[in-house]
Amino acid sequence: MSADEPTACGETLAVVRKKALLRLLARREAARLGLVVTQAGMQAEAERFLAAAGLDDGAALAGWLDAAGLGEAAFAAALHDFALVRLLEDRLAREIDALVPDHIAVSSARLRQAEHEGAS
Repeated sequence: MSADEPTACGETLAVVRKKALLRLLARREAARLGLVVTQAGMQAEAERFLAAAGLDDGAALAGWLDAAGLGEAAFAAALHDFALVRLLEDRLAREIDALVPDHIAVSSARLRQAEHEGAS
């Protein structure tokens, strides 16, 4: 599979890899800072995920996990990582916000290329 082909989740492999990298870096930074996800944090993350995915009961979740080939432990680990990312995002909000304008400006170069290709 090439980095630009969509995966089963609809995102390209390149995007999935960057999100996996974010999870790894969040684990490391949270450990370095001594941040811990509480049970309430895990519950809130699970509720957000399940609501966004339309998984409104245990049977729906179990069916989706089975269809996705995802074990409960792997799902719990993903939710934990998502909660860590949220903790770090909250903790680093000012630094993140300071980077956003420049990141948008740099990323706009892709639009320039797309416009150039469309004009050809």
